[in-house]
Amino acid sequence: MYSSSISRWFEYESGHAWCESAYKYQTLPYVAEFANTCTNLPIIVLPLVNIMLLRRYLHDVNGGLVFPQLLLTFNGLASTYYHATLNLFGQLVDELSLVWIITVFLVVYIPVMKWFPERFSKRLTVVRWVVLIVTAVVSALCFLEPNLNAIALMLFSIPAAVVIRYEGKQSGIPDIENFPSRILALWGVAFSFWFADRLLCDFWLYLGTPYLHAAFHLLAGLAGYTIFIMFSMIDIESRSKTHRYTAAVRYFPDKNGSIFSFPYISLKERSHKVDVPIFDSNGNTKTVTDDIPT
Repeated sequence: MYSSSISRWFEYESGHAWCESAYKYQTLPYVAEFANTCTNLPIIVLPLVNIMLLRRYLHDVNGGLVFPQLLLTFNGLASTYYHATLNLFGQLVDELSLVWIITVFLVVYIPVMKWFPERFSKRLTVVRWVVLIVTAVVSALCFLEPNLNAIALMLFSIPAAVVIRYEGKQSGIPDIENFPSRILALWGVAFSFWFADRLLCDFWLYLGTPYLHAAFHLLAGLAGYTIFIMFSMIDIESRSKTHRYTAAVRYFPDKNGSIFSFPYISLKERSHKVDVPIFDSNGNTKTVTDDIPT
């Protein structure tokens, strides 16, 4: 009985099917929802881009920033598997990885968050373990009762949005002062697409456009990536007295930073002024101030 219940998790179409499944297997014979599968690519790639751009900072200062970003990449892979097969196991891993992204993100970035009460800083390890244990319990319950997943995500998402807005406004970093509005706009539109695809599928099928969940992937992926850019900037600035790096936000392809452009961090080493002696042809010496990397 138990083994048959577990094996059902891995059967094709044992999980929740999205609106695109009305056209399932039409593009590729082994991929149930082609657009929903392919649009996970930004979720997989963008966190790796940020890791690559910050690799010196991660190596020298705070390697812990890698973990929540790798989890976002893992979520993209899990979502790809889920939408290709529509099985229950893929659905559970996809949804639970989102819960763990929020948890690990909190564990990693708590030390530089301004909302975190300073009096608890000496008990930071205890706080982190409490967060991890609560998430582990929630994860176990979600495997026993998959319908709890949506509730868990909603409960985690609301305080996450409040923290993003507060930290962005309190950071004092001009490059990211518009990031909370940018993130919440992307996230809000993304979730409206998520609900619309789930609740109004017949309407989208009538219009011949059952691809709102695919659009959700693109917008949510960009929102998640932007969150990591914002908090990476906060971490770099908060630890500035302990390292030699400076960081600035740049945009591609639109340098003015439109909402659909990709922000990225330009990381450089600080330079400091030194006096360099210069000798002329007569043997006279003069001193020139120059910049050299620290």
